[in-house]
Amino acid sequence: MGNSLLLPKLESLIQLVDSNWNHIRIHSCGFWENRGWNGPGRMFEFTYLVSGNIHLQQDRHQVDVRQGDLLFVQDTLRNSSCSDGDFELYYIGFYAEKPELADAIRDLFTQLELDTRPLQLQGLQQDFRSIMADLSFGRHDSVLVKQHFLHVLVRIYHGIVQTGRSAHERLIHAVINDLHELCRSEQKIKLGDVAARYSLNERYLNHRFKQETGVTIGNYITAIRVEHAKRLLETTAMPITTIAHATGFYDGAHFSRTFKSKEGISPQEYRALQQGIPQ
Repeated sequence: MGNSLLLPKLESLIQLVDSNWNHIRIHSCGFWENRGWNGPGRMFEFTYLVSGNIHLQQDRHQVDVRQGDLLFVQDTLRNSSCSDGDFELYYIGFYAEKPELADAIRDLFTQLELDTRPLQLQGLQQDFRSIMADLSFGRHDSVLVKQHFLHVLVRIYHGIVQTGRSAHERLIHAVINDLHELCRSEQKIKLGDVAARYSLNERYLNHRFKQETGVTIGNYITAIRVEHAKRLLETTAMPITTIAHATGFYDGAHFSRTFKSKEGISPQEYRALQQGIPQ
């Protein structure tokens, strides 16, 4: 089954776990390094390798796991073994008390094949550490444990989305993330700097960006700034000129012209409309 068909099922599973969290039991969560093992845990498990590489024998499958990989272990696994080595990993062992919930988890992850093809994800160790910390204080039903567990599932969702994208789509997605970060930091954005970060020519990057999104990078940046300005107009009493500078426009006049061309009304009119002031 293709990722496009699995993603809605994964989204449904996230919602199912969210609404049935009181039927999920985390049996164990910890840190493991260097020592091998021989035998299954007989429950669902997420294993996240933070350093090194390991070679696993999982029933009839041999699985290579490398740094940054997330592996899912089924509760139906009969044999699992790993030799000693130079590695560090986190693990979460859990089970579902409701049979239909356990079936949904088992069915989806069988189709995702994360037990034989680990998913490369970066930065998950903080979620594992946070769950470990709460469990050490006996907070098995903590809202924070739930949020970090759900975050792991959400990261799997986004990781699968990424693997289904072409190289060009992944590039543009990364550029879009950069543009939003730069706009939030109120830094001046230079297309040359953005292109250089990916070792690309400005013209080529802009061409590829427009192919993927339908707009130029300049127009995309303007749209981000206008949305930011709308939020400030709605939630603050900042003067128009101050908002203009805070959102990266040259001055108040430039901001007002651009805003009206995008929204059809001036910033002042937009603010009055949001505040319910008759015009």
